[in-house]
Amino acid sequence: MVFAVLGLVALLFAIPAQADLMYSTGTDANSDGIDDFFTVDGGNAYLVTKFANGWPVLPNENLTTGKYISWAADQSNATQGNVMGKLYTYAFNFNWAGSTTSTTFDFRWLSDDYLTDILLNGTSLGVNNLSQNQPWTTSYSKNGVNGTVQSGVNKIEFLIWNTGGQQPPYTGVSGPTGIAADFKVYGNATTVPEPASLLLLGMGLAGLAFWRKS
Repeated sequence: MVFAVLGLVALLFAIPAQADLMYSTGTDANSDGIDDFFTVDGGNAYLVTKFANGWPVLPNENLTTGKYISWAADQSNATQGNVMGKLYTYAFNFNWAGSTTSTTFDFRWLSDDYLTDILLNGTSLGVNNLSQNQPWTTSYSKNGVNGTVQSGVNKIEFLIWNTGGQQPPYTGVSGPTGIAADFKVYGNATTVPEPASLLLLGMGLAGLAFWRKS
């Protein structure tokens, strides 16, 4: 019993050979329609299944390998045409296995409407497409972006203003919104274990404690 539980712990927390972390929005391993690691304003980031007029067909490797994600799967003009403009925060956590240090990031994205910034642990990386007229029809990229990562869990936040094509900040009538992106973290980065894996570990440790008391 004890060896089985220890094996479970080793399986869940074994650190694979370290490599750069690459991620594309819309990754959905269990096909539940929810991005495996992104959130929007702290809630689920849904894979968009109904699109606004004029959105590109994605994924398209020439633009981004990501799919559109948003706060709701239906982002068609018919259902979201009168949504008020606001700032949305798309967040992604990753684990840095090494010590606190400086590393680099590559980003490609389409956003509806404006990507106003990308934050790393609350600090601006200086990435945006504020100078563009139609950010949701053209892919943008920024490579070799420098940022300081900390040992353990780090957070990347994409700040997207839904503005109906107006320059942010904007809180009037807007419409559909979403982001599609892919990015790369150079260095000892891995995705954070899913809550289900942590629950499984907790059950295993609880079983071990019970076994030791028996």
